[in-house]
Amino acid sequence: MSPWRISGLLRSDGLFVIPAWLNNKPFKLLFDPGSVYSMIKPSVATLLNLRTIGSRRVLQGAYFPVDCPVYQLDSFQLGFIQRGNMRLTAVSLDAQLGFHGLLGMDFLRQYRFTLEPDSATLILRPLRK
Repeated sequence: MSPWRISGLLRSDGLFVIPAWLNNKPFKLLFDPGSVYSMIKPSVATLLNLRTIGSRRVLQGAYFPVDCPVYQLDSFQLGFIQRGNMRLTAVSLDAQLGFHGLLGMDFLRQYRFTLEPDSATLILRPLRK
């Protein structure tokens, strides 16, 4: 299977932001392989009219643990990759950062991924089972 190539934006601060579709609406996500979970801002959950699935996640903040609600998307699309029933944790992110959430290892661990900074491209190859 050919790898998927997703064009993004490599910002001057070193952050890599990629376009994604959450329940068929466009958003910007930070590519964050250092995060265990994929996350969205609470305002995105409100905009998409998402409901919590009843479970919560405790995330370790810089100074103390943070209890966060978990939401479920009906559809998630990144380039040509489509997933249903993806779970996202809602966490407050600074609005000035310029993205709506982040893509973490709960999604990325299904792929061998490469970031090409010269072309601002994320390459995803499905892992063989």
